[in-house]
Order: sequence, then C-alpha cells, then structure tokens
Amino acid sequence: MSHSIRAGWVVAAAITCLVACEERKPKSAAKAEEATKAAPARVQGVTDTTIKVGSYGPLSGPAAAWGVVQRSLEAYFAFINDQGGIHGRKIEFVYRDDGYSPAKTPGVVRELVEKEQVFAMVGGIGTANGRAVADYLDEKGIPVFTPATGDAFFGSGAKKNTYTAFLPYAVEGQIIGEYIAKELRSLKVGVLYQDDDFGAQGVEGLTKGLEKFGGAVQVKVSCLPTDTDLSGQVSQIAASAPEVLVIFTAPKQAIMAVKQLHAMKKKPHILTSYVLMDPIMFKLAGAEVWDGTISSAVTPLGDDEVAQVVKFREILEKYGEGKLPIGAFSMAAFAIGVPFVEALERAGKDLTPAKLYEALESLKGFDEAGPYIEGGGFSPVLTFGKGDHQGPDSLYFVRGEGGKWVKASDWITFEGAKKEAAK
Repeated sequence: MSHSIRAGWVVAAAITCLVACEERKPKSAAKAEEATKAAPARVQGVTDTTIKVGSYGPLSGPAAAWGVVQRSLEAYFAFINDQGGIHGRKIEFVYRDDGYSPAKTPGVVRELVEKEQVFAMVGGIGTANGRAVADYLDEKGIPVFTPATGDAFFGSGAKKNTYTAFLPYAVEGQIIGEYIAKELRSLKVGVLYQDDDFGAQGVEGLTKGLEKFGGAVQVKVSCLPTDTDLSGQVSQIAASAPEVLVIFTAPKQAIMAVKQLHAMKKKPHILTSYVLMDPIMFKLAGAEVWDGTISSAVTPLGDDEVAQVVKFREILEKYGEGKLPIGAFSMAAFAIGVPFVEALERAGKDLTPAKLYEALESLKGFDEAGPYIEGGGFSPVLTFGKGDHQGPDSLYFVRGEGGKWVKASDWITFEGAKKEAAK
C-alpha cells in the first residue's frame, strides 16, 4: 500500500472521529446553552424568597427623633411578610445609623450596597445626607424611593433611579407663605432655617408665597443641625419682633429657639415645616411652649380614626412591640412604605430595577393603602410618570391644642408643584 493511500485513510479516520465527536458534543453543550438562556440574570438583593431593602437615618444624635421612620418601616415590612410577602418573597429590611451626619452617610450606604447587597434604598433621612450618596446610588443602579426629604432635587428626575412621595420644601414654603398672608393676615414674617438645601429651599418658597401678597421675609436667621446654642439667633429674632416665625430646622434647634423666645415672652406665632409635625414636639418642648404652633402636614394625624390609620396603629403596636410612638414620623413610614410595596407588587415576579420604575410610573392618582389593606385616602394622592418623579402636590395644616395636633385646614393642592420640582 502506498504512503499516500495510507495517509488518506488516516485523514479520513480523523474526520470521521471529529464528526462523531461533534455529533455527540451538542447534546450536552446544547443543554448547557439552554440552561444559560433559561436562567435569568441575577438581580442584586433579589432571591426566590427575599427582597433585600436598605435605609439609613439618625438612630442616635440630635436628630434621633426622626429615626422612628426606619423603625416604623421595619414594622410595616414585618406585617407585609406575615401576610405572605410580595410574590412569595419576604422583605428583608436592613438599615444603619448615620447620626444625621452627611460625612457618615456614604460609608453607611456603601456597606448596604456592597456588603449587604440591597436591591433598593428606601426612606433614607436627610437632605444633605441624600445628596451625599445620590451619585453613588445612581452609578450603582440602585433604585431609591422617597429619601425622607423635600429637597426638590429628588423629584426633579435628575437621577433616573430616584422617585419621591414627599412634597418639595420650596412648594411647601410657598403654600406656607400664602397661608400666612391669607389666613393669619400677616406680612411681618421671620424665618429660622437650617443652613443647607432643606432650609434654603423652604425660605425660597416662603419668599415667593409672601411676595404674591406684597410681603417679604423680614428677618432670616440660619443655624446648623449641630448647634447647641442659639442665643445669638434668638436675639436677632426677638429684636426684629416678627408677628410670625416660620421654622425649617431639625427638632432640637426648633425646640431650643421656641423655648428661649417663650421664656423671654417674645414668642411670635410659630409656623413649622412638616418635618416637625409630630406629637413628640409637645413632649420635648412642653405643651405650654408648643401649643398654638401651626405646622404643615403631609400625612394623617396618628390619632385619626380613619380605617387605614387605625390599621397602621395596630401594625405599629404589634410589630413595634409597643415601643414605637404614634405620630407624623411613624405615619411617614407608611406614606413611604405603602407606595413602594404597591410598586413591588405591580412589578411582578421577575423583579428588576427597570420593572420597579415602570411599576412606579403606573401609579396614577394613587391613594390606596397598598397590598393586604383595603381603602384609601391615607396620604396625598401620588402620580408618577415618564420624567415625573415627584409624586404629590398637596398638604394641609394642623394646630397645637392641649398638647396635641388638630386639623386646621383641608388638603391644599399647589397646581404648580410638579413644575417647581422639575426646575
């Protein structure tokens, strides 16, 4: 046999072997390929049985009263879990203390995102705190629902991953200014404000509201959330003698200022932002000091007998083990948690950030109590949409009487709220 014939047989045998191998190979390879296609890409914080959600807030320090929001969210999520969760998944809620310090918030949030692997961030407290982590959360693609702040930035759509159910401080300030002019019939107004975007936006809105009626802010005095002595600021306010003093600060500074003015017998009519609309203010300041104060409000009063509020009180009592105070701060947790859980429900079983955003944008005129609770009318009507990340456009006013809040107005809708937020 010639060398060339023998070589041909060898080549033919090799080809036959390769063909046979290739015929056998696709059976296992095809299965692997099909399995890869069938298995959805892993979504951070989402398993077959859980959805991990994160938050941050002042569980300690001068603004610790606001930490009730996180604890109340925890109680609400525990209730949802006991009803069966969302599409068979339980909500695992992980939150951290940042002491209301914007310098600490980034480290806390990085831990939640990179170590805890949360799917979304919900209800983080503080304007400067939220700004400190906004870029990071956007870059990481983490959905952010309602940072507990009325900073217009969060409803403007500047960050595609962020939606809010809180009214902007600038809009709140404008409604307050108009209310003072129309209802209190005063244009002699002073303001004590926190020296950050929270206070600045409140003052901006207040000025606009008063200007519509020919008024102006007579004295503007700033403070910091770390201030422990406001004697200088109080002296300025007393010397100017405004008829109405509007306050955009954290609880500690508001209480210090009003108590000093009360002691000096120079206390004007006090009107505060909704961030101070909680019964704890009467306890911390004293009812004799805080009575007569008017505050804006964006959640129901904790002692309302509306069916949903009664149910929420029961949830707080049971899942908070009787340790959670009932008031605006705990009610705010439901105003945040309810639409978020509703959106999780609408997003469906195959949860992703994109599907959550789509679900949020399906909320049109939403004022329900969310999954497992019947009824509505709990909080401001929420409407989101493409490019519209600002949910509400209304608030109402309450007044301190006998150491508690009572309603002082109906809901007031500000028609330009969404346009203001988008600026």
